[in-house]
Amino acid sequence: MPELNTIKVDAVIIGSGLAGLLLANELVAAGRRVLIATKGKLLESNTRYAQGGLAAVLKDTVTDSRQAHLKDTLKSGAGLTDAAVAEQIINGGAALVEKLSSLGVHFDKTSAGAPSLHLEGGHTSPRVLHSKDTTGKTIAEGLAAALTAKAADEHDLNRPVIFEDAFALDILHFQATPLAPRVATGVLILTDKGIVSVAATYIVLATGGAGQIFTRTTNPSVATGDGIALAARAGAKLADLEFVQFHPTAFCKEGQPAFLVSEAVRGQGAILVDDRNHRFAFDFDKEGELATRDTVAKAIHQTMLNRNLDSVFLDLRPIGTAEEIESKFPNIVETLKKLGVDATKEVVPVCPAAHYYMGGIATDAKGQTSLVGLYALGECAATGLHGANRLASNSLLEAGVMAMSLAKHINSQSFKAIHYKKNAKLTEAWLAHCRPFAVPTNRDALKSMMYKGAGLVREAKGLTQLQEQLDAISIYKTGIDRYERESANMLLVAKLIAKACALRKETRGGHVRSDFATPNDSAFLHHITFEKGAWRTQSIAAAPFISTERAVSLARP
Repeated sequence: MPELNTIKVDAVIIGSGLAGLLLANELVAAGRRVLIATKGKLLESNTRYAQGGLAAVLKDTVTDSRQAHLKDTLKSGAGLTDAAVAEQIINGGAALVEKLSSLGVHFDKTSAGAPSLHLEGGHTSPRVLHSKDTTGKTIAEGLAAALTAKAADEHDLNRPVIFEDAFALDILHFQATPLAPRVATGVLILTDKGIVSVAATYIVLATGGAGQIFTRTTNPSVATGDGIALAARAGAKLADLEFVQFHPTAFCKEGQPAFLVSEAVRGQGAILVDDRNHRFAFDFDKEGELATRDTVAKAIHQTMLNRNLDSVFLDLRPIGTAEEIESKFPNIVETLKKLGVDATKEVVPVCPAAHYYMGGIATDAKGQTSLVGLYALGECAATGLHGANRLASNSLLEAGVMAMSLAKHINSQSFKAIHYKKNAKLTEAWLAHCRPFAVPTNRDALKSMMYKGAGLVREAKGLTQLQEQLDAISIYKTGIDRYERESANMLLVAKLIAKACALRKETRGGHVRSDFATPNDSAFLHHITFEKGAWRTQSIAAAPFISTERAVSLARP
């Protein structure tokens, strides 16, 4: 058994994307003791790979407003967006941009000094702030620099603790009585020096998505659904697990990565064509290439089937001259050249790839889960903002506004006693009775099964077969091997997605069923949730979490 160490902090944050880094900066600035752990390097997250930008209305004008942004978000969400949550997050956009600016993150401006705004699919006005085509990288680097500067200050007794290459094994939790709520007390983290048991008042999951459970994904290697699996094992409520967004335009060439070609290029004039050079997107929707992502992805998929194609083609040349294209999208042009395509001179082969997870851990707008003390932020959370299909560039908005809301909540609270002794007992019990866990016999097989059976288009026979296949490749292990633990998280999330896809017998947003090709509001205008082994339906009007104020009072010993 690896060496065991213990540590006590006010807040432990798992994940280092926009949500995790911003929350850490805000809590440290307010005098809170913080530990942030990431399983790769501090800059390795889904945030870093976000190209398009951050959707936000900084000020209501005659051409755009927060209400218009809300209307676009509701339309994209296909009936499952929580309007109250969406309004709260959208209204927080201007403050988020101001906060990021104060931490050294700056967005592009026009020659007149005004914010440069892109138009993206599903938006009725240009409102996407950006930093060329590497917006996520700019945000991640700015926030990481601010946090590491605080960590490097040896004179600051409250400097944050940063764990890199650290893997979260499990959330520690207890239930005082059968009627009392479950309380999270800490988290076990595997580091290169052994296991660290971190006791904290606030345990925050900011672990990103789960794209790596599919063969084709735009996500980095760290996106294996860890936070969702941690929450599921702890008994937290999950929601909307069937809704995976497949980005329409990922580079599509055998043997090459599914590099994301940002939606912003279509907002600037790029078009989609088939092998006949026919601009087909308008055959499916009057908005053409600027329809919502689910619509464009389905149009590409159907065109590939109709024409027996391995891909369709994205033509950036309508944007302007080669110099103009390179000036607006330098990273995209440079990366595509490395992949063998000069986007300033020729069309780019593209097809859909797993990109973003609308489902996840059920929370409110500040990240509170159904467990006292456990929070989830960003992509691993299911707030109801995205509904059945995320509107372009609302992801960074959500992650940032949620982080600011949770920071405000925590910093408004008095310093609370940490369940240190209870956490120590739970740690001892976990290590003494390390339960067997299911892992796939072959990760690549799992990813291939998921892409085929629960990819962009699903149907009953394929989903039944998928669930049987996932069970067939499951074997049980014990121990603390990181690769096996990560594989177990992937398998658990894959099984949850497959089951949720089978339960929703309709097509809605990012969930497409070939055997139930249309929405069915009378039977399925609700959320599907999973909690403690049970699947349930939940009204779109119901909050996805328990009353936290009452829960806290019940949970205290």
